[in-house]
Amino acid sequence: MVEEVDVVSTLERVRQIVAAVLRVEPATVTPSARLADLAELDSLSLAEIASALDDEFAVRVPADDLTTQQTVDDLAAVVSRAPARTF
Repeated sequence: MVEEVDVVSTLERVRQIVAAVLRVEPATVTPSARLADLAELDSLSLAEIASALDDEFAVRVPADDLTTQQTVDDLAAVVSRAPARTF
């Protein structure tokens, strides 16, 4: 049960970060929303998302890994599995 709450919490925090970085309405950032469909996604946006995820979760998610994630839910799953920062 605790693990399920953590997954929901992670998903919600990822949704908020994506909405803020891409400057879109949070309501449009649903778990099934495709990242590329939310806004004009470029390398700078991906780097900003990676940096914000690093700050929020203290994990390393390389920007290159973000390009392979199709949906917001996929991105939340990557964050959940990402190793913690070592510094």
